[in-house]
Formats: sequence, C-alpha cells, structure tokens
Amino acid sequence: MKLLLYAAAALGTLASAAPTSLTARATNSASCTYDRNTRNMFKFWVTTWGDWDNDWGQGYLDNLRGQCGSITDWQFSYSGSNGLATFTTSAFIVANCVEDALWLASNHTGAIWDVHCALA
Repeated sequence: MKLLLYAAAALGTLASAAPTSLTARATNSASCTYDRNTRNMFKFWVTTWGDWDNDWGQGYLDNLRGQCGSITDWQFSYSGSNGLATFTTSAFIVANCVEDALWLASNHTGAIWDVHCALA
C-alpha cells in the first residue's frame, strides 16, 4: 500500500514539472562563444532567448557550478528579451559542461539542444 502512495506522489511531481506550452519551448535558444582569457582560464559569452532564463540566469549559474566547478566574474544582463551571461572558468573544465548546464537550466520549459560553444 505504501508503495502505491509513493508511486502516486512521484507521478504527481513529474506531471507538475512538465512544460506549460509548446510555444515557450520553441523560443528557447542560446549561442555560446569563448576565448582563452589567460593561459589557464576561459572567458565565455552566452546569449539566451526564450522563457527559460527569466531568473536573471540564476538557474544557469547554479547548473554551471554543478557541471563545470568554479565560475568567476559572473554577469548576467538583458537586452530586450535576450539575456547575456558572461563568466570565466578554468581551461581544465570537463568537455561540454557549459552546454550541459544550458540543457539542464532550460529543461523546465523545454531543453535547448545542439548548442556548441565556439572559439571566438
């Protein structure tokens, strides 16, 4: 009986986490460039579009820290409806951690796929 209660609670949690609209998902996007700031540091510029970043990038920053480790010089601003995140991290980060953090941060309104950070 307890197992059924736990399963019902889990299903209710999953259902409430679903995106509310396909339109919101369709507008989620990002672009990413980076450059070697110093010998052992990378500087990133990530431009965002869509409903997923309406928290001034806080969700993205949390996921960056979880995926990439130490993030310094964090800044986030808006220009119209576009967000711009800039930050510095070690050149010895795990491959694709910046892109993985984008996917995780945008997942609640429709995950962003196929973002690849390009050397500036």
